[in-house]
Amino acid sequence: MRALLPAVQREHAWFVVLPDSDAVLDLPAELASLTPQTLPHPSGRPWLIGRWAAEDLVTAQVGSTRLVVNGCCPVTAVELAAGARRIRTVADLDQVAAGLPGSFHLIAAIDDQIRVQGSVSGLKRVFYTELARLTLAADRMDVLAGLTGACLDEQWLAARLVYPFLPHPVADGCPWQGISPLADDCYLLARPGQPARVVQWWHAPEPTVPLADAAPIVAQRLVTAVETRTRAGGSISCDLSGGLDSTPICFLAARGNSRITAVTLVSSDRGHDDARWARHAADHLTGVEHLMVDLGQLPPMYAEINQGCLAADEPHIIIRDQARTIALARRLRKRGSRLHLSGMGGDQVLQAPPAYLHTTARTHPRIAAGHLRGRRAVSGWPLVATLRGLADGRGYRTWLASAVDGLTDPAPHRGQPTLGWGPALRLPPWATSRAADAARTLLQAAAATAQPLAPTRGQHATLEHLRGIGYLSRHLAGIMAHAGLPLAAPFLDDRVVEACLAVRLHERSSPWQFKPLIVEAMGDLVPASILERNTKGDFSADWHVGLRCARGQLATLLEDPVLGRLGLVDVDALRKACLGLYPYALDPVAIDRTLACEAWLRTCLMVRREAHGDRAIAG
Repeated sequence: MRALLPAVQREHAWFVVLPDSDAVLDLPAELASLTPQTLPHPSGRPWLIGRWAAEDLVTAQVGSTRLVVNGCCPVTAVELAAGARRIRTVADLDQVAAGLPGSFHLIAAIDDQIRVQGSVSGLKRVFYTELARLTLAADRMDVLAGLTGACLDEQWLAARLVYPFLPHPVADGCPWQGISPLADDCYLLARPGQPARVVQWWHAPEPTVPLADAAPIVAQRLVTAVETRTRAGGSISCDLSGGLDSTPICFLAARGNSRITAVTLVSSDRGHDDARWARHAADHLTGVEHLMVDLGQLPPMYAEINQGCLAADEPHIIIRDQARTIALARRLRKRGSRLHLSGMGGDQVLQAPPAYLHTTARTHPRIAAGHLRGRRAVSGWPLVATLRGLADGRGYRTWLASAVDGLTDPAPHRGQPTLGWGPALRLPPWATSRAADAARTLLQAAAATAQPLAPTRGQHATLEHLRGIGYLSRHLAGIMAHAGLPLAAPFLDDRVVEACLAVRLHERSSPWQFKPLIVEAMGDLVPASILERNTKGDFSADWHVGLRCARGQLATLLEDPVLGRLGLVDVDALRKACLGLYPYALDPVAIDRTLACEAWLRTCLMVRREAHGDRAIAG
């Protein structure tokens, strides 16, 4: 525990929120030993402690109300103080929060009540626990785990092997026993001497706004999101894949005060067309430097995976790109970039997952019939399976329970329609019966009480995918910050998310046009010839190259895997999958999720095992 917390101090930004109570004097000495930055309560007791950049924190105090915004938000202290004057109760903060653009944590002290919340995308998360009769909240779960000496939850770890991804609400969980995640649409309300309460304050908009009405709002919100990052001037870098996510971000950034370097990664796959579209876009970007980076100049996927995870307080598949990300971030930092803009989140907010067809069949059946014909023509969905998926009227709990029953079934054939509440859930072939039993127990318990993120499958799937990319971006931002280059994802700003999710599902996605929402929104800001792209680059060839190049490092990683010692994987089967011939029949994400768990365990829990013995690995 003593070694874990200083590691957080040295490498990462973090914060812990404390109630105004004399009981804070009973907190572990490890917390004080970090010599963190501190914001006090009016009483002088510590309120917010941690490490943060001065430019990321805005504070205001009016009477007994104190507000803190931590993250990217263009609000000034004067404007935040004006919001504080309107607050009489904790619930009054809803209106203030709903009017703030950006991605940030909002922390409030109102009399003796504490309210803490993150961003609706999951990019900014909150975790909480009870310690010394106090409720502590933090933006990193490992900080709280270090303070409480928490042990790993083996059921949770086994469930992380499930692919393609864990369903709601298990996906939002925490690997540490006694540490609870706060739902992204909720705030935590804490008061001395009383149990903490979780209150939902944000509700996703109903997708009822016509595309023509929504497009100007989306454009304005995206302009604000980008301008918030460029207004400080200096040099920034931007992804430029030539796609309809990063390319609009580049064009909007070029309108601002900053000098722009647009970065294109060139795949080893000759059929990959990102570079061609990126060059076309760069030809229309006046005053923007275009940097083409051949992926062969960067570490391949999985490089240095046995060196451990950086910045991650949970395992995540971004580990496969860690060495590449760090190398690129350092290269951009040397060129003077103070911030990197990403198009991440565009796929999730600009279009609806295929489950929108299940919803549209009930709200606009004629439109759904046309879309289904187009989807089947493009994807080759079998007619019988498609009709069966459309007719399926099961609720979320029933669907989830059924999905859990099929965890160890053979993987479904590719090309099947995905019209359910989520994809088929599977454990990889190297998962042991012990892992299957543990994962099944956790998922079945969740299925007993689970509620969907939205009443319809289309909007539920959208929100689930949004949280997935939010969590991934959170870890990617941590890796880049470790390399000295902060990351921003304007599509994941709260107000941008709201504007996009309000658009009618069948107008957000179409078999005949790629991302019609951004095409309509950017019509006056991006040249029409660039918005005509209807393809998306695929990096599967680079995945196979990385797997082949990293065999030596993977062999070291899997020489004596912690997952094997815990009895969760068949080590020989896992080695065969990672070190043998290309596993064409297996979804790559199955390997990625398992390797992420192993790398994270080996790096983040080694200290805890030294301090607490084997009980630090499995609680």
